[in-house]
Amino acid sequence: MEILGYLLLCLIWSTTWQAIRICLTGYPPMYGASLRFLIATVLLLIAVRVRKLPLALPGGRSQHLALLLAGIFNGLGYACIYVAELKISGGTTAIICASSPLFTLIAARLFGLEQLLLRRIAGMSIGMVGIGALFWEGQTLGHDQVQAMLFALAAAALMWPVYGALLKRYAHALPPLVSTLYFLLYTALTLFVLAPLRGEAFPKIAAAPMEAHFALIFLAVIGSVVAWSVYLTLLRRMDLSVLSTLGLVQPVLALGLDLLLREAQLGPRGYLGALLVLVAMGLSTWPLRR
Repeated sequence: MEILGYLLLCLIWSTTWQAIRICLTGYPPMYGASLRFLIATVLLLIAVRVRKLPLALPGGRSQHLALLLAGIFNGLGYACIYVAELKISGGTTAIICASSPLFTLIAARLFGLEQLLLRRIAGMSIGMVGIGALFWEGQTLGHDQVQAMLFALAAAALMWPVYGALLKRYAHALPPLVSTLYFLLYTALTLFVLAPLRGEAFPKIAAAPMEAHFALIFLAVIGSVVAWSVYLTLLRRMDLSVLSTLGLVQPVLALGLDLLLREAQLGPRGYLGALLVLVAMGLSTWPLRR
């Protein structure tokens, strides 16, 4: 069952990078991301009510605070991603975010969840070289693209490892639908607050192209409700560092979509950096263990 869930997440999350790009053709970054998670929250609330699951958290305030912090960090991470994809392709963003497991290993160690082995340290070192090669390639694309790559790296290195560690420690005993509901609600609220701070006007939904609406619905239903429910289910059964190897497969598929849609941005140095990042993740997380 874990293998099927893992493969499903690989398939879904490798396509969301391009879906974000399409959504941005009709929605500004913060409001587009916020609406995605608000729609997902409403659908999750309906599912929780239908299944008659309790909404009260057994851990009380401490568990609420942990889910709130996880949602804030996730919201900040997605804010960086949506802004980044205004300038760089989905495949480029996916490759940079593929470095997230390297930083997740550090977060997992700091939270006392897993050991930081010498092999993993070596993998992280190779990964840093790969990231350097990616940014070296970014210099040929332009200043705006390098800045966008920095936004994506901030999400991968600073935001997402923290929420993963918080969910692993504080949400593992909750029903996945309930933990996903609170997590995505706090994510949506964070993004909704960031939108006016960034000076965004609320989108004119009727004026947005149809493909942007379809992308938003796909991101809300498949990319959020389904994917995060599966992710939190797997998080209860697998090591955080093992689950983070999803990043090994997603970038490859996302780069394939870039080539298919003729949006590929990377040159030889960029692909070398991408290869180093993937090798680093393999070295850091292999062998996979329960």
